[in-house]
Formats: sequence, C-alpha cells, structure tokens
Amino acid sequence: MTTRSTSARQKILETASELFYQKGIQYVGINEIIATSGVAKRTFYRWFPSKDQLIEQVMKYRSAQWLQWFEDAIAVTGNTPVERLLATFDVLGAWYAQPDFRGCPFINAVLEIADSSHPAHQVSVDLREAIRVCIMELASLAGVKDPVSFSQQYLLLIGGASLMATIEGNPSGAQYARKALSVLIAAHIE
Repeated sequence: MTTRSTSARQKILETASELFYQKGIQYVGINEIIATSGVAKRTFYRWFPSKDQLIEQVMKYRSAQWLQWFEDAIAVTGNTPVERLLATFDVLGAWYAQPDFRGCPFINAVLEIADSSHPAHQVSVDLREAIRVCIMELASLAGVKDPVSFSQQYLLLIGGASLMATIEGNPSGAQYARKALSVLIAAHIE
C-alpha cells in the first residue's frame, strides 16, 4: 500500500511539474493534473490539500532534480576546475537547445507567483544559493581570488544566458556567457 500511494504521489509531482513547465503554473488547474496523472481525486487531495502546497512540493522536487543534474553534468566535464567552470555553459547550452525548453522553471515560477512570501519563491532562492555555492567551491579549486564575489557574478551570467535562451528561442546565450566567463576567470585568477 505504501509503495502504491508513494508512486501516486510521485506521478502527481511528475505530471504537475511537466504541466506547470509547459503551460505555466497559473494556467494549470487541479482537475487537469488529476486527469493527466490518472490518480483519483481523493488520492490527490490526500497528498496535496491545496494548489499552493502542490506548487511548493513540485518546486522542491524539480529543484532537487535540476541541481543533481547540474552537479553530475559538470563533474564529468573538463579535467581541471577551470575547464569545469567553463563547461557549465556547455551543459546549460545543451539544456537550452532542447525542443521543450521553455525557460528556467524557477525564474518562471518567481515571475508567475508575485507573492515573494510564497514557499515556491523560497525554493527558487534556495536553488540559486545552491548553484552559487557549487560554483564558489569550484572557483576555490580553480584558484579564484574572491570566490564569493566570483560566484555572484557567475549567477548574473547564468541568469542572462537563461533569459536570452528563453526570449530568443536558441541556445547561443550559453556560448556568449561562456566567453564572458573566461574573461571573468582570467580577471579573478592570480
């Protein structure tokens, strides 16, 4: 019974995650998620009593997946910390090039949910911080002078590249960000 109910919860999270990303959080109703996931309404509400709770859990689910994907992808690229830093934009460029890319789901969620006290907003903030820490640690290994400042500047590049890919519908922003990152690295390494 636990496995079945856990798999129902997982199915709801996966379905809602996909629908929210493809259509937008505000444009997807509970009934559509229930119908698409194939779970009973009662099962849905047992796991997620409100749409806000569902949104928060979907954001946590997607955030954990995204961060794991990002960390795994950069861990196997490049032989040195500098090469891995630069390769982050190769990894992101491949993501931006996916036919179903609709922008960064975390930026999209923050823009859709205007209330900064909504738990989904904090999930996006937490993910941004986790990315920053990942980059800061890699920058430290690369010999960057001020890894904290460097990691903040990196976040500007990733945000800009993601926005450019979303607006223009192509991944070229990742390569521009990679070039800018190489300049940033050169300026920060002693």
